[in-house]
Amino acid sequence: MSSIIRYTKEMMENDFTEYEILLETHNAGDRVFIKSILDAEGIIYFIQNEYVAPYLFNALPMKVMVKKDQIGKAKEILKDIKLSYTYNLRDKTKDTNNDPED
Repeated sequence: MSSIIRYTKEMMENDFTEYEILLETHNAGDRVFIKSILDAEGIIYFIQNEYVAPYLFNALPMKVMVKKDQIGKAKEILKDIKLSYTYNLRDKTKDTNNDPED
């Protein structure tokens, strides 16, 4: 007997809409760091383009997608963390933290 779950179109649409973009990054180091923090805090997430972006020479950013009911907690946890280069589509802002004056 197989334990494979076959998702219907409705199941996939409902599941995907439960997530929101937390941030985007092109940096693999940032991705690993963010994953370790979210894992430690028990935040449910996935990273869109995680395995595709490196093969496309970082043309596509990796999107950290977090469950909607945990997005506030995730933002609070990451608010003071300085990453090398990330941006959030929701705010339409860019933040570079390579400035030595930071």
